Amino acid sequence: MKTRTRVPRDRRSTIAFGMLVVTAISMISSSACSRSQPPAGGSTNEATAPGDVPATPPPRESARGTAGVSVPPPLADAGEFAENLYDFARAKDWKNADARLADLKTAAKQLRTLIPKGSAEIDRLDKDIATLDRAVTERDQRAATRAANQVTRDAADMTAMYEPSVPAEVTRLDYYGRELEIWAETGNGDKLQATVRAMRRDWDALRPAVQARSRSEAEKFGALVAQVEKAKTPAEFGRLAKALLDEVDNLEKVFGT
Repeated sequence: MKTRTRVPRDRRSTIAFGMLVVTAISMISSSACSRSQPPAGGSTNEATAPGDVPATPPPRESARGTAGVSVPPPLADAGEFAENLYDFARAKDWKNADARLADLKTAAKQLRTLIPKGSAEIDRLDKDIATLDRAVTERDQRAATRAANQVTRDAADMTAMYEPSVPAEVTRLDYYGRELEIWAETGNGDKLQATVRAMRRDWDALRPAVQARSRSEAEKFGALVAQVEKAKTPAEFGRLAKALLDEVDNLEKVFGT
């Protein structure tokens, strides 16, 4: 019979206490390791190496927390007034351009009370309105149309931070149509091609939403974009620009406006 060595009571207590401490430390260490381990698929806090593109980018949301909020009326007005100014400048209707410019400045002033001072978006809008102001004052048609269209782009980009009834991509497609008109008139091939590439990018982003509402409209607009991509001469771009702008109106109707 094997004789078991008896351990004194005090020593047994010391050993038991020591084992308890070791076990506790082991459990704490294990818990810390599991917390520091990244979840399957990678951590959102993990640094991304240059050139890497996340498989699923995070949803876009403004730093001011405006996602899910309706577009402020002054911002909607700014975009509409800038589009009016584009039309007035093209027609050299300077009287109405002056009046609409005053409306635009009022809308921008109201908008500044809603957006923190120093925000890049409002700074860019202020800069482009100042450029537009000079062009209208000098009755410079070409500069005025360019500046007015840029203000519509500023408004579209700012609208994307809210909850617009019409996606910002639709407004940007309208902007691209006017850009095609502008650069077709000057024959600037590089600007035309850059506009076509940007138009394709925004159309590809918008297409699923259009298809979900009207497959026929998605096919029609997609075919029009393909025609613009094949255009070679300024005259072709100019003709297709008008068709594109007309069709954007139908896109807006798809989204209920």
